[in-house]
Order: sequence, then structure tokens, then C-alpha cells
Amino acid sequence: MTVPAYSNEVLRRFEEPSGAGPMFGQGPDVVRGVAGDFSRGTRVEFQLRLREATIAACRFQAYGCPHVIAAASWMSERAEGVALTDLPTDFTALAVAEALDAPAEKLGPLLVVEDAFAAAVAAAQDRQAGA
Repeated sequence: MTVPAYSNEVLRRFEEPSGAGPMFGQGPDVVRGVAGDFSRGTRVEFQLRLREATIAACRFQAYGCPHVIAAASWMSERAEGVALTDLPTDFTALAVAEALDAPAEKLGPLLVVEDAFAAAVAAAQDRQAGA
């Protein structure tokens, strides 16, 4: 059995992930997005604490391979302090894979991270619109 090779960025973010940990709980300024399923090996939940239309804080919990943890960390770190209308267009699985130097076979799990973050952003935009 061969041990997968991980980039330095994946190892760094897996060992000390930014934004990982306990969630914020409920509140009018908190939204969440979830994607994936434990039975399929990848599940990610993001919670965003909003201050007006800006992501004041981003937390995540993830179940999956080191690439999933690293990708959620990458997104969480980059999202904090950004207005919902100014989120980078590179919050995609492809951009994360490139930033982490992840192999092509990890694109599927990274799509789950993208979907969870997109769901959190959609919930935040709905909250801002008064939905």
C-alpha cells in the first residue's frame, strides 16, 4: 500500500486548519450550508457569522480526507472579512485544487466543499434579502 503524497499546503492546513472547530450556534446573524454525506466519505458544514452584508467569521466542520479539511480551511480563511457581493470568483473546486496542488482524483470531494460553501453563501444572501 502506498501512502498518498500531500503538498506542503495540504499538510499545513490539515495539521492546523484555519476556521475549524465548534460552530456558532443559532442566531439572526448566523447562516449555514451543508453538503455531502458521511456514508459517501465526505461531509462539510460551513457556518458564517454575518455583520451586515460581510462575512465577519467563518467556521467549518468537515469529515473527509486531508484534501477536504485543507480545502475547507482555505475557503474559511479567505472568506472572513469579505462582503457577500465581493466574494472571489475562485471559490471553486478547481481553484482550490490548484491552490492546494491536489490531484485530479480529489476533485469530487473538493466539489462537496464548494457546494457546502455555496449553500452557506446562498443562505446569507437570502437572509440579507429578507427571505
